[in-house]
Amino acid sequence: METKMILQNDLLWNRLQNFSLDTPNVDFPFSKKLAKEESWGLDFTKKAIEEYKKFVYLCCILPNGASPSETVDKVWHMHLIYTQNYWEEFCPNVLRQKLHHHPSKGGSDDTIKHKIWFSDTLENYQKIFQHEPPEDIWSERKIKLKSKNSKLNIFKIFSVASVLLILSSCSDKIGNFLTIIFIVIPAIFLFTSFLSGIFNKSNDPKSKNRNDNGDGNCFSSNSGSDSSSSCSSSCGSSCGGGCGGCGGGD
Repeated sequence: METKMILQNDLLWNRLQNFSLDTPNVDFPFSKKLAKEESWGLDFTKKAIEEYKKFVYLCCILPNGASPSETVDKVWHMHLIYTQNYWEEFCPNVLRQKLHHHPSKGGSDDTIKHKIWFSDTLENYQKIFQHEPPEDIWSERKIKLKSKNSKLNIFKIFSVASVLLILSSCSDKIGNFLTIIFIVIPAIFLFTSFLSGIFNKSNDPKSKNRNDNGDGNCFSSNSGSDSSSSCSSSCGSSCGGGCGGCGGGD
């Protein structure tokens, strides 16, 4: 509601808000397909679509465009699959300019460039929409950090277990028991998890698609009736969180 009040006189924003990605009177609309493909709940999917609209708005109004989060980029990728809707309705009638999404080569320089671009996007998001970007949509980096912390905690647990084994070495019975508890069982668990991870990765079609695309950047540009520009950024192999769009025209 606050966003609508701030931008209520902005014609582009109003067109984006009035545009629906779901085609009326169809059994399997865009939002349901997206939710199924990404294993999202419908409420989260709806929120992701709203954030996608905000991202597109930033692409169109900022001189250097904007860089999406991984979640927003997934919505964008899905929308691009609906080629007729995207190119014949969304771009000409809603954005009134073109918004392209192209993969590019990548590299360490572009990785740094993307981090700066993404940070600028979050800063501009807050300035324009007058609130922080929702963490569940825009904060993949925090999730990855938590994952690293989890690995650190596992290392601490095994360190403590090793100390206990050393202290109990004077007693064969206690030592054997602790060996089973802290080494044999965890080793079996880790080995099983390792094999499971390899199997799931090899059979994950999304993972295969990312590997086929290759690591690198996403290059995005758009064009309309007033100006022109282009931007590039680094990204992962699926372009998740490393792509963007740039405002402009021809």
